[in-house]
Amino acid sequence: MKANRNCLKNNESGDIGVGTLIIFISMVLVAAVAAAVLIYTTGALQQKATKTSKEATQQISSNIIVDQVLGNRTDTSGSVNDSIQSLIIRIKPDVGTTSIDLRQVIITIMDKDYKYDLNYSSSGTGSRMFTASAVRDEDGSFNVSTPVLNSGDLVAITINPAAISPVTLPTRKTIWLSLNQELGQAVNLEITTPNSYGVYRFVQLYP
Repeated sequence: MKANRNCLKNNESGDIGVGTLIIFISMVLVAAVAAAVLIYTTGALQQKATKTSKEATQQISSNIIVDQVLGNRTDTSGSVNDSIQSLIIRIKPDVGTTSIDLRQVIITIMDKDYKYDLNYSSSGTGSRMFTASAVRDEDGSFNVSTPVLNSGDLVAITINPAAISPVTLPTRKTIWLSLNQELGQAVNLEITTPNSYGVYRFVQLYP
């Protein structure tokens, strides 16, 4: 009979009761709170990563291509002048570019003395404004009230002399143009007018 007895040593005792239950519940609550914090943090990081990835994709994929820059020497009276009277900038979206709203595009023109920011105008009135018209727009998405460029569109931007006055464009003059988009990188051009305009009404300045 003595061989079948289980004897407890003095230092082998079991903790039971309310105290143990409180400690167990506390551990469960701490684990639950930690799990909730981890789940919330993971969700917040995922949303931020998704937003950042989307914005980065838009920044990379949004781009304006400047097809041509022309100088028009004809003023409102129809006479050809010695200096360029207005600029014509032909632009188009790059391949894979999302829609570009010209109302959100700012054109900066600068020479060694002056610097001006121009905004889109549907009416062509007002100071520091530029206008635009569609050269190619097969889907009909571009008009003066909603000047939106889609893939395949070609648009001519016109900058009149009143918009950039007192900046003038005689021969051998260097100016800097910058097309600042809502998304994507700005397009920067350095343009130097030729040594002579000859008898031509339109002068190619870029490329």
